[in-house]
Amino acid sequence: MVAPTSGDEAGHAGPDLRLTDVPAVATALTRARERLTSWARTAGLEELQIGDVTLATYEAMANVADHAYDQPGGVFDLHACRRDGVVTVTVTDHGRWKSPGRPPGWRGRGLLIIERAAGQFELTPHARGTTVCMSWPVRADEPSRP
Repeated sequence: MVAPTSGDEAGHAGPDLRLTDVPAVATALTRARERLTSWARTAGLEELQIGDVTLATYEAMANVADHAYDQPGGVFDLHACRRDGVVTVTVTDHGRWKSPGRPPGWRGRGLLIIERAAGQFELTPHARGTTVCMSWPVRADEPSRP
């Protein structure tokens, strides 16, 4: 579902992106990332920042798939908005943290990637799951190079 909103000071009007009850499986994560990328372009983000937003958000979604649910069938919600020169993306699951079954090896760096890619990042566990909130000040487009 996509909900309408007002634009920010730069005149980038457009709807928020709201995806609800997204299955926590690889194919659904890929579709959600594609929708987020499209939304970010519509919201006026420059390409390098779109990369940061989609990377951090995909890591948050992958953490849901890997750690939020013991059984198949888990879902998450994604909300992205642009307000007052700031893009905010939240990913909320409705599960409980579960540790990986084996040593992570080359894996296990999702939160570090999110922390490095996001301007600000907050992880909030609650009684009905976990919310990851990431935000970025909108960067102006870089000038064209000859």
